[in-house]
Amino acid sequence: MTFHVELTVGAPTPDQASAALGLAQSVDQQDSVAAFGEVALHALRSGDPDVTHVLAWQGNHLVGYGQADARRTSAELAVSPPGRRQGVGRALIEQLMSDAPGLRIWAHGGLPAARALADALGLVPVRELWQMATSISQNHATSPAEPPAGIVWRAFIPAKDQAAWVKLNATAFADHPEQGSVTLDGLQWRMEQNWFDPAGLILAVAPKLGESNNLVGFHWTKIKDGVGEVYAIGVHPHHQGKRLGTALLERGLKHLAQAGVKIVELFVEANNAPALATYQTVGFKLKQRHVQYASDDPGLGVPVPRS
Repeated sequence: MTFHVELTVGAPTPDQASAALGLAQSVDQQDSVAAFGEVALHALRSGDPDVTHVLAWQGNHLVGYGQADARRTSAELAVSPPGRRQGVGRALIEQLMSDAPGLRIWAHGGLPAARALADALGLVPVRELWQMATSISQNHATSPAEPPAGIVWRAFIPAKDQAAWVKLNATAFADHPEQGSVTLDGLQWRMEQNWFDPAGLILAVAPKLGESNNLVGFHWTKIKDGVGEVYAIGVHPHHQGKRLGTALLERGLKHLAQAGVKIVELFVEANNAPALATYQTVGFKLKQRHVQYASDDPGLGVPVPRS
């Protein structure tokens, strides 16, 4: 198969974006796993000028699409089912890494073909994200789900809580490359999505701390297409180890159950043993693995875990 690769820095044209979204949909259906995360899809749909887009064409047909984030730290890519095993994936990765050799490449679903391509390019796993799921019942809807002593629950108030939430989120996820970087603009974009519900963003408040710093934790739940999600649970470092995270999980599951949700999913770092233990205790089981690959060259500054 003959194809050519285009590197686009800046917003894709409407036709390019439409073709890439169509390719993503065909890959979703073929692989039973989403080709791209929500942030990458948003950048594609909105024409984000700060990300890098790489497109592989066979004539007028798009056979591959890749995207590096604005910081050139991570990337995602997909190849159309008819275009596979033709070198398209390799060409996309080589183009994406040509000016960012330390780039980390996501392989959603951890599929064998992605592992084989990574091996062929000398890339090694540097991060693994687990997608877990569980079923919930009426028992969750009627559970007490009480906060720890000195804490009260309340719903997020968009006109009041945005700046405080962004500050807490950045503190709670200081070591998380995606969640910890959510800005006011990023929060606003999420609030504009049709799945956003202020009642589903449950805040943990310590009234005695005073109005300026009394937000100490949150559980952001999400419901999309009838499936619930533990979208994010954040706890201020000063309040960790006090069972607040577990209580927030219970409160969020109660909210989802009361909304009629039967299945709940979440994403968690595979090396986060305490979080995994908590989720497994309440019935979450592994559904899919999402693996991030990077060069094993120590000169690129990419930390590679060793067994």
